[in-house]
Amino acid sequence: MNERAFATRRRFSLTLERNLALIFALLGILLTTLIALHWVIAIEPTLRADAESRSRAFAQAQTSGIETLLRDGQPPEQLAEAIRTQLDGVLLLKDQSTGSPFIRRIALTLDEDLLDLPAESLAITRGASECADCFITQIPLYDPDDHLLVGIVTFYSSPQFLNDLIDSVRGKLVWVGGAMLLVIGLAWFGASRVLHRLGESESNLRTLFEAAPFPMILAERGLSEVTQANQAAKSYLALEPDNTGRLNSSAWQALAADGLPDGIGEQRETRILTRDRSRRWAVVSAIPIRFSGVWARLVSLVDISELKAIQDDLRLASLTDGLTGAYNRRYLLQKLGEEIDRAKRYGDELSVILLDLDSFKAINDTFGHRVGDEVLIKVAATLRTCTRDIDISGRYGGEEFLVILPHTCAASAMDVAERIRSAVKAQTWTQQGLRVTVSGGVCEYAGMDVDDLVEIADQRLYQAKEGGRDRVVGPT
Repeated sequence: MNERAFATRRRFSLTLERNLALIFALLGILLTTLIALHWVIAIEPTLRADAESRSRAFAQAQTSGIETLLRDGQPPEQLAEAIRTQLDGVLLLKDQSTGSPFIRRIALTLDEDLLDLPAESLAITRGASECADCFITQIPLYDPDDHLLVGIVTFYSSPQFLNDLIDSVRGKLVWVGGAMLLVIGLAWFGASRVLHRLGESESNLRTLFEAAPFPMILAERGLSEVTQANQAAKSYLALEPDNTGRLNSSAWQALAADGLPDGIGEQRETRILTRDRSRRWAVVSAIPIRFSGVWARLVSLVDISELKAIQDDLRLASLTDGLTGAYNRRYLLQKLGEEIDRAKRYGDELSVILLDLDSFKAINDTFGHRVGDEVLIKVAATLRTCTRDIDISGRYGGEEFLVILPHTCAASAMDVAERIRSAVKAQTWTQQGLRVTVSGGVCEYAGMDVDDLVEIADQRLYQAKEGGRDRVVGPT
């Protein structure tokens, strides 16, 4: 992707991080609100209803003791005193763990028409004078024998137990809610760190991508253009942005048309037309990656033009003579074998000329080896000017030269040999008294192998030497 796309994705990452924090904050608020609503709507009313039910059951159990006193038939004064004692006994019942009484106040109201009691005993109140926050439970009092309603007992139950229970449950809910909020906070912190590190990793990868000294290209799958390239790639492939904001060039199109490597570790050598219109060699590799949520291929190029040049120089050095620049014996024999195979396959004509400088040792002894080297160089150049492009000539060894003439019969080869002999003889030299001539032997291919073909040409060369030098001998 281009610079604008990188910036857009970076802003998206920052926005996502902020939105993630907001989401976790809203989640915490929602959780806290749900816990509070559940407490108000369900938990606290349930606890209060259970406490009231227990208080009523306790009050009913204590009322049965008063009904039992009414059944005993005691005199009015004794009955009133027994009722007061019974009520005081109820007020003395306490919780063993806290020491708080279960009932704080009791109010007894009796029917004066149904019970024969002193007037002051028809409305008895025992315990605290006021209990505003107590649970009030009214229990009807019935005569044990005829089951008539004879009064009402009002119990004021202590709220201490309910308050302790509510505080305990509320504390546990606070701890649970706090733990959940802590988990949410830790999750947000972890997610933020992951997003931050992902952003740093992407930024570091981009920095390495841009700082790489060799061309690197990020190409999305399915697109012919380049979505991102470092400076080395832009310069190497002459990449320029098009109207879509992507990068493109004729060099990249040619590279993509040749086909990019698909497998991890696969490499391919290719020639690339660079910005300066020169052809350079490069090793191309491509690996699939997912970068910023997009599947792409990371293409890298390593320029090996200098290595190729060295290889070409070494190859040329292995095939040519270092002094004359002509092909050497190894290359000549290799090409002669190929030409023999071609002549054998297609029935083409083929001839060779083996040449040797006359009295070359005398030239070295008289004029020196420097002049001798100059003679060899000029003779090699003469061979090139006197032969066709398809002909192959070179230094066979020492002062010997071999010329391979494809599609040439012996008679035509004799003409070429005479032309070479005359051209060498006509050469002018700055050294006074220097005269250079060559002798040659010509042989036409007739089914023999490389060694026999050259051997026959060598025998005829020997005949030319024996015949007085400066001449060419061919088949008779």
